[in-house]
Amino acid sequence: MTSKPIVLWTPKATLASDDACTTILQYKLPPAPSTIRPPYQSPHDSDPAVRLRYVPPLAYFCIKALAEYPDEVHSLGPARVRYQAPRSRTQFDILSALIPTYRPFDRDSDAFDLSSVDPRLWAVLIQYTLPLSDVHVPLLQSIPSTQHFSLVTVLCLTRSRVLTDDTVLELRHLHTLAALDVSVTALGTWGVQRLAKSLAWSEADESRAAGRRGPWGLRILDLRDCINIDDKVFYWLTRFPLLSVTCGAPYAHLGDTAVCPSNRARTLASTTRAL
Repeated sequence: MTSKPIVLWTPKATLASDDACTTILQYKLPPAPSTIRPPYQSPHDSDPAVRLRYVPPLAYFCIKALAEYPDEVHSLGPARVRYQAPRSRTQFDILSALIPTYRPFDRDSDAFDLSSVDPRLWAVLIQYTLPLSDVHVPLLQSIPSTQHFSLVTVLCLTRSRVLTDDTVLELRHLHTLAALDVSVTALGTWGVQRLAKSLAWSEADESRAAGRRGPWGLRILDLRDCINIDDKVFYWLTRFPLLSVTCGAPYAHLGDTAVCPSNRARTLASTTRAL
C-alpha cells in the first residue's frame, strides 16, 4: 500500500525581489522523502549486479514479497514460518539472508543495529507464534513499553488439559497479556480469583524497576464452555481494570464491560472502552 509520507516541516519565508524590483516572499519546500536515505536502505539495493551467491528457499521469497504489505500479514491467519537457528556459520540462516548486516556468528554480533533493518520486514518477522514454555518468554515479558515499542501478548489455551485452577497462576508472569482464550478447559471461578489476585505492584530493587506485575493489561477473556465458572466470577472479573470483552461467563453486565452468555458464541464490545 502506498501512502503519503509524513513530513514535519515549518515553511521559512525569505524576503527577495525579482528583476522588476518587486518584493516577493520565497518559501523553501521540504526535501522530497525519496532524497532522504534511511539507515536501512543500502546504496546497493537498486544495483541489479548485487545478487545472492546461492539459491535461497521459497520462504525467503515469500517473506520478501510480504514485506511490501506488513499491514496485511494478519489476513494470513495462523500461517507461520518456524525459524530454526543455524548451529554453525556454514548452515543457511534465513535471517542472515533477509538481513545482510545480521551475522550471528561474528564477534561483534551484539552490536547489530536494528535501524539497518527495513521496518516493513521487521513488522512481518515479529508477527510470530511462540510456545508458552519457550525459555525466552519471561525475558520478552520484561521489555518495557515505550513510545516506540509495545509488546502485546495473545495467548490461546483452548481445550488445554493442563490449565487448571492451580496452574493458571503461572500466567502471572505474562505482564503484557492482552487477550486470553481459556475456553473448554477445567478453569473455574477459583482460578480466575487466583489470577486476579496476582495483580500487584512491585517496589524497585537491584534487578528491576518498580512497576506493575501480573496481567494488568488483560482486555479480552474467553471463558466459553468452562463448566467450573459460576456467578461468583463477576466479582473477580472487575479486578482487571482494562477488561473490555468477556465471552462465556453467565450473562451479566459489569459496569461498562459487556459479557455474553455461555450458550452464545458471540462477544459484545465495551460501550465506552476502546481496545
